[in-house]
Amino acid sequence: MNRSTLSLMLAGGVLLSACATRPENITARYVSPSTYRAWNCAQLQEERIRLDGEVARVANLQRENANADAALLTVGLIIFWPALIGMAATTDRREELGRLRGEHDAVQTALREQNCVVPPPSLAPPVETAAPPAVSNP
Repeated sequence: MNRSTLSLMLAGGVLLSACATRPENITARYVSPSTYRAWNCAQLQEERIRLDGEVARVANLQRENANADAALLTVGLIIFWPALIGMAATTDRREELGRLRGEHDAVQTALREQNCVVPPPSLAPPVETAAPPAVSNP
């Protein structure tokens, strides 16, 4: 194997490792549930809802970055190699997403340990409906 082939293989490996990880492939980092043991059920439920939103937000940002990196890698390897420089501009949120997922798991564990009644997660906050106006008969 000559030097140029080895250099190209090494450069390709470095570029592939620089790609943002797909959010589906990021696992939760361990967070101790003891952090949440002093919280009551209402506080834990509010935190779970907040974390649901944050996990979704950061996962979407990570997905966008992974898609951008894949596109830049394809363009850079096939058409125009200077496009590979754009991969450095994307932010890999792997650590942040792993931490948030770990916090979410810890809150879920605390909710179970305290025997809290937990409604299923929802994508939208509950909608309050007003009671129909009272009709008076004269």
